[in-house]
Amino acid sequence: MYTNTAGIRLPAASQADRPIAKASKGHCTAHVILGSDNGRRFQAESHLELRTLFVVNDLPGVAQIKEQVLFEWCEGASHKKHYFDMIAVFDDGRKIAFTVKPEVRLLSGKFLAEMQDVTRHALDAGFCDEVRLVTERDIDPISENNARQLAAVRELDSEADRIALKTVSELSGALSLRDLTVRTGLNEKGYRALLRLVRDHHLRPVNHEIINPKTLVNKMEVVK
Repeated sequence: MYTNTAGIRLPAASQADRPIAKASKGHCTAHVILGSDNGRRFQAESHLELRTLFVVNDLPGVAQIKEQVLFEWCEGASHKKHYFDMIAVFDDGRKIAFTVKPEVRLLSGKFLAEMQDVTRHALDAGFCDEVRLVTERDIDPISENNARQLAAVRELDSEADRIALKTVSELSGALSLRDLTVRTGLNEKGYRALLRLVRDHHLRPVNHEIINPKTLVNKMEVVK
């Protein structure tokens, strides 16, 4: 993390094993800040990768994400390597590697055959516990929209966050985010703090819908 003389904290650098192209005529390239507070910079080689980053970042139990992750192995006398688009490490220690490709790239079957071989070696080597292939069909628009909303409120507000957490601790049953915001007495600062509690899975929406002030939420049960 870098702090300049004005006290502004910049995001931590990307941990990718390779840089993406600065620009491409064929597809989107992007950088995004994810995480909590100042966050970390992530890079994506396509719009689909960017969408996947948002969704994976919002999965319950994700402790760490790294993009453009190098996996190397030997096959006979050949040294081979593959870059997974991202790897997510979960609280329970599981590591899931993600490969992101549009459906059209799968039609010939060549890429799928290649990934079967890469997956076999990655699992045998203990590089990861699971490999998931993500296409545009796997991205739920509601989950993506919510993930983008929650990523946008990453900047912490210690006083608002404390009051929101206390307000939620007294919650019994379900209540709308609007009503909870009124209980905090903090207006928009309270609403953003409540969204951070949704992001951190202290609160959960009752229904699968795009999060808005009318969304009903309840407390997540703590598993001991």
